[in-house]
Amino acid sequence: MSGTAQETSKVSGPPPLSWRSATAVLIVLNLVVYLVERRFALPDDLALSLRGLAGGAWWEFITYQFMHGGWMHLGFNLLFLHSLGPVLEDTIGAKRFTLLYLGSGAFGGAVHLMGALLSPRIFGHPVVGASAGLCGLLSALCAIYAEEPMELRLLFLLPVVMRAKFLLLGTALMSMAGTVLPFGNVAHLAHLGGLIGGLLCLNFMDVKPLELEPPPAPPPGR
Repeated sequence: MSGTAQETSKVSGPPPLSWRSATAVLIVLNLVVYLVERRFALPDDLALSLRGLAGGAWWEFITYQFMHGGWMHLGFNLLFLHSLGPVLEDTIGAKRFTLLYLGSGAFGGAVHLMGALLSPRIFGHPVVGASAGLCGLLSALCAIYAEEPMELRLLFLLPVVMRAKFLLLGTALMSMAGTVLPFGNVAHLAHLGGLIGGLLCLNFMDVKPLELEPPPAPPPGR
């Protein structure tokens, strides 16, 4: 079934979050899993790692996306999901949105593990977090609404407006830089894989970029 983005842009005016939406379900799942994670000692084979996969724990490609390293990690990811989710879900539908989110996260995890095979010292640690799936949502949204202006708030305060395609490019370059010269406790390679995974999922789902209508011609002078 072919899917085409709707003709009216929603980037500048995203729809409100519905608590019956897939976005809301994912937010609640992430929050509930984190609370359970803090309260109980969960098995080690829920985070994504080469050791777990070697033992046959293939479910880690999904479960690691709902694990987080702390309240700040969880809070930033849920805020990001709340910002991106309603727009993209309303554009491609709840089912494809969910598949894209989980598929991008799994692909990002796979890319990280490839890095772990090549350089265990840098990438060999277990990975948790929804960031790879969120990067997939970002790349998909930027690909669909490539020519639309998007507002990015640096440090959540300073507004910076740029076209979506440039935001995607900047995010990809930052992830590549973090992969080559790692900084912070961030899985940059998984982020890069998530960005690629989002584009691959869009292509597989046959979702087309939004074709914006040209602005109306000015009325002829008298």
